[in-house]
Amino acid sequence: MAIRALVSSEAVHQYHADAYVLSADLQQPVESKIERQGLVDLPPDGTYTYQPVPAFNIKGVLSYRSGYTQVAGHRSPKGHGFTTLATSVVEDLNVLDVVTADRVVGQISTEHPIEGEVPSVTFLGTRFVNLRIGGHKVEVDQDIHILGPKPAKDKSYFEDSGVLSRMSQQYTNIRKAKNLPDWADKEFRWDKNAVQREGTASCSLVNKVSGAPGTSFGHVIDVPHFGKIYLGELSVERKAAKKGSLDKDLYTFHLKMIRLEMGCIGTGSTTVVAMDANGSGSGGGPHK
Repeated sequence: MAIRALVSSEAVHQYHADAYVLSADLQQPVESKIERQGLVDLPPDGTYTYQPVPAFNIKGVLSYRSGYTQVAGHRSPKGHGFTTLATSVVEDLNVLDVVTADRVVGQISTEHPIEGEVPSVTFLGTRFVNLRIGGHKVEVDQDIHILGPKPAKDKSYFEDSGVLSRMSQQYTNIRKAKNLPDWADKEFRWDKNAVQREGTASCSLVNKVSGAPGTSFGHVIDVPHFGKIYLGELSVERKAAKKGSLDKDLYTFHLKMIRLEMGCIGTGSTTVVAMDANGSGSGGGPHK
């Protein structure tokens, strides 16, 4: 457990981050439940952990040549706050010779302030290298700045009009797509009231793709005879602290670089390159 300050007004922090390269629940053509490969967890008091991940191959259905994960937590060298890093990388990914990539990188870095409670976050380094679907090169239009800079005056991401506007615009663009399937029409409906009520907002670090077979809309690709491919899925969660307490609101960022829902030549679900990052703190005066 993290060492907490004896003086309640002193800011203290407990780190959290985890990362893994792949997990899957396959039914066909082979039945296999694959636990999170290369999983690393950051202890509450912070440290640095690096985990190399060796080659993986399950009967030619799902494979990669190598990968690694890393997590870190430390005081900012500039004295601004508490920095957390979570990274996951996979190389030479191959799923049924349909989805392939030379390299997929996901990275979240947050900095929680000493005074205030809303962390800044960056996804710098996150990318797809030579992503191909059915042999077709897929061009990915990323937006790693969808959350923008940290909202001014310690405003919540859930109260920042710019953040909410960029998120809702992704849903609007998806729903404007030609030949949008019925399942997507139901799935991608922006509900601002639900976001505020539930404290969860979902979006993507990918605005759109081009060059992929099948039907593409936003960060999603629906490939006939294969299934659905989701890219760069990001969710932001906020758990409000109790009023009058010294605790701070808890923000959590979840990122999945590739999520597959297969349903034809293979069936099952797969997540590739995933990580979470947050942190909890207290001190610096009561929560208002």
